[in-house]
Amino acid sequence: MLLVGAKPGLLDLDTGHTLVDGHSVTALAPGPRRWHALLDRQVDIRLDDGEVMTLGKLPADDGQSLAVLADGTVVVGRTGARLAIVGAQVEDVSAFEQVPDRDHWKNPANATPDTRSMATSGDDLWVNVHVGGLWHSGDRGESWHGVIEPGGDIHEVRAENGSVAVAAAVGFGWSEDSGKSWSWNTEGLHDGYLRAVCIDGETAYVSASDGPFTKRGAVYRARLGSAFVRCEEGLPEWFPDNVDTGHLDAAGGRAVIGFGEEVHVSEDDGESWHANKVPGVITAVRLGQN
Repeated sequence: MLLVGAKPGLLDLDTGHTLVDGHSVTALAPGPRRWHALLDRQVDIRLDDGEVMTLGKLPADDGQSLAVLADGTVVVGRTGARLAIVGAQVEDVSAFEQVPDRDHWKNPANATPDTRSMATSGDDLWVNVHVGGLWHSGDRGESWHGVIEPGGDIHEVRAENGSVAVAAAVGFGWSEDSGKSWSWNTEGLHDGYLRAVCIDGETAYVSASDGPFTKRGAVYRARLGSAFVRCEEGLPEWFPDNVDTGHLDAAGGRAVIGFGEEVHVSEDDGESWHANKVPGVITAVRLGQN
């Protein structure tokens, strides 16, 4: 399954099936058994064997990111760096609004901080605030611990099999002990400003550029702890902008990049790529089991 979210809807590129039509896809997230999508910044849906089930709706269209815990709890990140548990009812995660120094968070792109991305691994929930650091909860949001300072300027967090990785303005960071310690790497990159990240086993993929208004974006891959190698065969010499948060994924030796109206797919661990045109501007891509 290769899920492609776009302004006009959601499709599975592997089968060619349109799963949702007429709604913009804000974010995609894996659940314990099924995939979830946030539509129109407001509506949480679950994909059940080709069927679309609406699970909940925010009171306003201010959703930004999506995560699903191991017990199926759906968490939506909202503007202003707020969190909500979304189901038959919407429950604010009030403890997140009490974390220290959040009144000092500043967003260079918007008037309020964004809940830019989230990730889960088992019972762990990781929340990337732009710009407010990386936060971790292991108890469904009842308590929170800051694990990366706001100055890191994180743009995406991903978690897999106990490893946590971030794409940040200061490079690629990863932790293998639930955020207690971090390693950082920019070796091999043409510049260290990162906007997207994903992990496939021991391999990390990142998008790198020289800044937020770049015309020289590129995607790289590396074994954790090794220098990055640029992904080139079949890709543009440079992407004319950043490959953004949510537009990069990898699983089982496959990798995917969403940019503009094209999906670039690799079947050989990022060695070579081929492009597929899709209808509408891409908003998110994710790989999953068929």
